[in-house]
Amino acid sequence: MSKARWRLFLYTCFGGCATGVSASKALIRLWEENPEDIKIACLPAVIIPGKFNEMLKSAEKRLLVDACSLRCGAKLFKREGMSVDSYLELTSRLKINKEKILPSIDLQEDVYQLIKIEVEVLLRT
Repeated sequence: MSKARWRLFLYTCFGGCATGVSASKALIRLWEENPEDIKIACLPAVIIPGKFNEMLKSAEKRLLVDACSLRCGAKLFKREGMSVDSYLELTSRLKINKEKILPSIDLQEDVYQLIKIEVEVLLRT
């Protein structure tokens, strides 16, 4: 088997709430900061058999971020049998409620820092 192209795939729900928008922005920022090592992968594509297999081969590790306690991403991964190396559910982790609004700059930075820590751990191991 050939070596994986990416060290880490990042997945998020890109949800329509403050934490979802913050996660989306954080993942984009982290990809821009680490273009040789990480890449955002398409969460809905896990249901497509060919893409699923490609995702398994293309990255050494996977980080999944859910914006809220509905855990849509985690449920999709479980249903499809996709493993994950690290998982964050933001509203619980940050001890905040889901809000269907645009995020504040402070929330965006908090989410970025939280995800960045997970990314750094995964890239070190």
